[in-house]
Amino acid sequence: MTNEVHRKTVPLTQNELDALASARTAGTALHKALTDYAGLTAARSVASTLHAIFALGLAELDRRALAHGYDELAAEDDVERHAYIASVRSRRRDYLDES
Repeated sequence: MTNEVHRKTVPLTQNELDALASARTAGTALHKALTDYAGLTAARSVASTLHAIFALGLAELDRRALAHGYDELAAEDDVERHAYIASVRSRRRDYLDES
C-alpha cells in the first residue's frame, strides 16, 4: 500500500486563519492543545498544522460515529427486550387465565 500525498485547496475564513496562526504560535492554548495531540512537528509548517487539525477532526468524527453506532445497538436491544418482556407477560396472563 502506498501513502500517496495529495494537496487540496482548502477555503478558510479569517477566523480559521487566525486559529491556524494561533495553533502554530508557541505559548498559545491552541498550540499547546495541538502539540499535546500530535506532537511538536504538527506546528512545524502550515501544511503540517492543517494535517494535524484534519486528523484530529477525523478522530472526533470516528468517535461520534462509534457513539452513534452504540446508541443504535442500545435502541435495538431495548426494542428486543421490551418485546421479550411483553411476550413473557402475555404467556403468564394466559397461564393464569387457564388456572
